[in-house]
Amino acid sequence: MATVRSLLSSLPGIAFATLAITGETIAICRGEPNYYRVETTKTADELNSMYGVSPAQAKAMLAGTMLGWHTLLANPEHYDANGKLIFRPDGDRPEKP
Repeated sequence: MATVRSLLSSLPGIAFATLAITGETIAICRGEPNYYRVETTKTADELNSMYGVSPAQAKAMLAGTMLGWHTLLANPEHYDANGKLIFRPDGDRPEKP
C-alpha cells in the first residue's frame, strides 16, 4: 500500500465537494483534517473542473478529510474516472475498470 506521503503527492492542493446533509460547497486542502465552507454560486463539480481536479481525486480528498488521510479511501486509485468507488470490500486491490 502507498505511504501517506506518496498518496498525498498524487492529490491536488485543493478540491471541492458538497456536504450531503446541508448541500453546502466545501473546500478540502490536501492533508488537512478539516474542510472549509465556500461561498459561491458554482457547484463543487464546476470548481473542481476549473482547478483541474478529477472526480476520483475529489472523492479521495473528501474521504481523506472525513476518515483520515491514511485510509484506503483517500487513494484516488480506488475510484473510477467518474468518482465511483471501485475498491472491493474484501480488502483486495482496486479492480481495473
